[in-house]
Amino acid sequence: MSKKTTKKKKKRSQAPIALVYFAALCACLVVVGALVISVFQKFDILSFGKNDSETYEGYTSDDCTTILFARINSKNVLHDMLVYRLDPTKDKIYIVPVTPYMLDETTGKTLKQTLDGGDMHQLAAAVGRCLGVEIPYYMTVSNGSFDSICDQFGGYTYTAQEDLYYLSGDKDTEKNDVTIKKGSTLNLMGRQIRLVMTYPVFSEGRQGNVRFMASAFETMIASAFALPDSTKGDIDIIYNFAKKKSDTNYTDDDFRKMKTVLIEMLGRGVSPAMSLTPTGTWNDDESQFVVDQSFKDELEKQFTPEVMAKKKDDSSEKR
Repeated sequence: MSKKTTKKKKKRSQAPIALVYFAALCACLVVVGALVISVFQKFDILSFGKNDSETYEGYTSDDCTTILFARINSKNVLHDMLVYRLDPTKDKIYIVPVTPYMLDETTGKTLKQTLDGGDMHQLAAAVGRCLGVEIPYYMTVSNGSFDSICDQFGGYTYTAQEDLYYLSGDKDTEKNDVTIKKGSTLNLMGRQIRLVMTYPVFSEGRQGNVRFMASAFETMIASAFALPDSTKGDIDIIYNFAKKKSDTNYTDDDFRKMKTVLIEMLGRGVSPAMSLTPTGTWNDDESQFVVDQSFKDELEKQFTPEVMAKKKDDSSEKR
C-alpha cells in the first residue's frame, strides 16, 4: 500500500473524532452561556437601559423606613419637624414638614404642648395621629446638627418670591438676621435655612415657613441623588451629625439596613425626592393648625408600599 493511500485512510479515521470534540465544545459553550445569562439576569447586569421609574422587584414594606425628625434647641424648645419616609417599592423618599402648632384632636393639644408635657415617644405617636400614618422611629436634632446636615448637602439654592426680612435683636452680631430681597437667588447654607424656617418672614404666615422647609429638603435630597457617587460617601456623615446627642429609638442596625437600600437606589440613578406639605386650617392667631382629612387620605395612599411583606399567617404588614 502506498504512503498516499495510508494518509487518506488516516484522515478519514480521524474525522469522526474531530466531530465528537467539536460537538462537545459546542455543548459546553451552550451550557456556560446559559449559566452566564442566568447570572446576569439574576443580578440585573444586562439592564443598562432600565427606566428610572421602574422599581426593584425584591423590595417589600419591610424595607421601608419612616422617621420623625424634630429640631429642638438647647432650651428644649420644639421648633419644627419633618417626617422622612423611604419607600424603595416606589423608588420614593417622601418629605412631610410638620409645624409644632399642629393640633392633635384626640388630646386637644398642639404638638408643641405634647412635647412640653411628655417625651419623644408621645410626640411621634401624636404626629402619627395628626397625619393618619404610623411613625415608628424618631430622632431629635439640635440646631448645630441641623446646620451641619444642610451644609453637608451643599445648601439650598433659593429664589425669593417676596422680600424676607427679620431683625433678631442681637446687637453684637447680624448673623441671626434675615435679609433677602425679592427675586434674588441665593445658596442658603444650614444656618440661613434654619433662620428662614423659624422666623415670621412670610406674608402667608407660618404656612410659608412650612412650605419653605418642604421645598428646601426636597431640593437638597434631589441634588444629592443627582450626584450619586459623592452622596454614597456622605450617608454615614449625615447620619453621624443627626444622631449626635439625639434622643432617638433608631439604632445603628436600623441605619445600616436603610443605608443598603439608599446605596442601591443611588446606583440605579433614581430621582426619589417628593415633598408633601400638609393642607388644613390655621386659627386666627396661628396658634393651632388642623390637618384636612383629604390630606390624610392622600398621605396614607402615598405611604402605602407597592409590595407588602408576607407574614407567617400570609397577612400583610405595613411598616
